[in-house]
Amino acid sequence: MDIIGIDLGTTNSVATVYTNEGLKHISFDGDFLLPSVVNVSNNGVIVGIKAKNMAMIAEENTALSIKRMMGTKKQVVLNGEKFSPEEVSSFIIKKIKETAEKEMGITYNRCVVTVPAYFNENQRDATTQAVKLAGLEVLRVINEPTAAAISYGANRDEDMLYGVYDLGGGTFDISIIENSEGLIEVLSTTGDNHLGGDDFDKKLTNLIWEKSGFDIELSRKLEIKLHQLAEKTKIALSSEPSVHIDEKFFAKKDGEALHLEVEVSKEEFEALIESDIDRTIDLLLETLEDSNTDIDELEAIILTGGSSRIPSISHKILERTGKLAILIEDPDKSVSIGAILQGAMIEGIDTDSILVDITPYSLGISTLKGEYSMELSFSKIILKNTPVPTTKTSRYYAVTEYQKAFEIDVYQGEDEENLESNIKIGEMLLTIQNPVEDGAIDVDFKLNQDGMLSVVGREIHTNEIIEGTFKTKISKSTQHSKVKEMEILTEHDQTIIEKIDKVLENSTILDEDKEDLKALKDKFLSAVVDEKSSIEEEIIDSIFFLEDI
Repeated sequence: MDIIGIDLGTTNSVATVYTNEGLKHISFDGDFLLPSVVNVSNNGVIVGIKAKNMAMIAEENTALSIKRMMGTKKQVVLNGEKFSPEEVSSFIIKKIKETAEKEMGITYNRCVVTVPAYFNENQRDATTQAVKLAGLEVLRVINEPTAAAISYGANRDEDMLYGVYDLGGGTFDISIIENSEGLIEVLSTTGDNHLGGDDFDKKLTNLIWEKSGFDIELSRKLEIKLHQLAEKTKIALSSEPSVHIDEKFFAKKDGEALHLEVEVSKEEFEALIESDIDRTIDLLLETLEDSNTDIDELEAIILTGGSSRIPSISHKILERTGKLAILIEDPDKSVSIGAILQGAMIEGIDTDSILVDITPYSLGISTLKGEYSMELSFSKIILKNTPVPTTKTSRYYAVTEYQKAFEIDVYQGEDEENLESNIKIGEMLLTIQNPVEDGAIDVDFKLNQDGMLSVVGREIHTNEIIEGTFKTKISKSTQHSKVKEMEILTEHDQTIIEKIDKVLENSTILDEDKEDLKALKDKFLSAVVDEKSSIEEEIIDSIFFLEDI
């Protein structure tokens, strides 16, 4: 089967394929987690752990947490070139495709890709563009908690009603799922696209910096290094009561080395993120209300996503709901497992499951509040939590005789009174070839299983069919052809050597430090492939300290 299941994450991405022997998780540099980090140099593109390491010494050429920019017009500059978020994401997907092909020995042409349940039309469109840029056909875009539900319910015969609490690196989603005789039905969903492990890391970064007592400016380089330390500390605090951070030669002040030595306790960390965890449980209770379900009816609350391992989450859920949360087996892998199982369903392979998903937002248009009002409001056409695919029809009347076109602004959201509280996802232009004096059109709003919108109109007097042109708020990049030509590097020796040579040219660095760096360079050049990763880490730490930070 030439399909890859891809969990395109904010912090890490995971890929799973289907084989005759069962499911296989693709390995990247010895780990199934691929850091969603991209570094661009003159030599090519680096993706994953090596790019994450390079962020400390080449932050101006490195993109982190790009998923949070998806669906926007923002651009990042890497190695002097501008890239859209979907272009940067395409490098991650291209890395996944090439690694899977090398590991499995077959060509992958198609994929099922996951997105946060609360991603809007523009964000889903951008994700689809990224996949296509990487050379894959998009079979389906499915919501992350839905994918986790497929993974959880795939081998379960019992009927049950449960919540899927999905806390990842950059986003949070909560869905209420009903599993009945293999029918996996999403009843309601909600979430927050700016709440996740990255936010916890930032709070922990600030705490560590405050505890350091350093009287120096927090540069971008130091912030990246601190963020990586914070991430490791957060993970350790899931199993340890406290973490002692001891980083020699962490920074410099007036040419003197500063050593970072601080202690962070689990209690301190839990206090930092308590309001965020409360926010997730508020959303859980809101989703239950949307599904007309009482908390007592839930048989389980299933935790998925890497950040759901934090023990205080389970404790808080029990405290506020009376329900014992269950950490799903392999929480980092469950979403990609669900994605590939969905691919298998599409391919006709019997997985004993059928999926019914929903739209997380209401979708509608801007309309005048009243006959004599010029103020706009939001008129819902497809309601939140409607099962997809779905089609709803709305009628529009011409405001002038023989009107040739109808322009309609499309929004996603829930606030019917305040239009600006909703998200404008684009506009539609419906052009009529044979207009009539008192024109009117019926417009079908079609939302497919990916949550993507298309429109078709019909003039009610002439029955003329009008294909709508739906223009999203994100622009299609003009650099796409160049992106396809850029090489994803498996090794980046030349990039490391060039960085070493550049540092050695700095006349302010002591001769003895230069000699140590030269020795590391020689060691790196003569090392076999398996030894290079650890030497590379030494080099990066040395450069990080020696450069003018």
